[in-house]
Amino acid sequence: LAAVDAAEAARLPKFKLGGSLGLTALTLAGLNNGAAVATQILASMSVPILDGGAAKAQVRAQQAVLAQTRATYQNTLLTALKEVEDALIALQHDRERLRHLQQAASAADNAALLAQNRYSSGLVDFQTVLQTQRTLLGAQDSVASLQADLSSGHVRLVKAMGGGW
Repeated sequence: LAAVDAAEAARLPKFKLGGSLGLTALTLAGLNNGAAVATQILASMSVPILDGGAAKAQVRAQQAVLAQTRATYQNTLLTALKEVEDALIALQHDRERLRHLQQAASAADNAALLAQNRYSSGLVDFQTVLQTQRTLLGAQDSVASLQADLSSGHVRLVKAMGGGW
């Protein structure tokens, strides 16, 4: 915006004022005389008349740069908002999956305990106990893996919101 204003200002006339005040005398004693005071005021004006449209072209070029910068900024902002939205949706989905996996792990834990009790009572063979424990370990592994994914998702969200690492 400042570059556009500067290019626009270059098309306008420029006025300059200057001046000086001093003492002049042939001898030191003559400096006390009021006639020794010398003043000078200068004024100047310059107007770009025949620049072949260069000033207007410069204004248009700076306006184009400004428009490009605005478009880049808007694109960056939209990309950042999309990244935040995607991270939030992924976290919500992962939390829901975690809730279901935790329920499955709890059910597998109950099944493993039940199989162990039935084995102790002689109602099932040890292979059944091993299978229920294998299922429990798989469910617990899935829960732990998804918890790690959730932590990574939180990091992605913070980074998308402007947090830096």
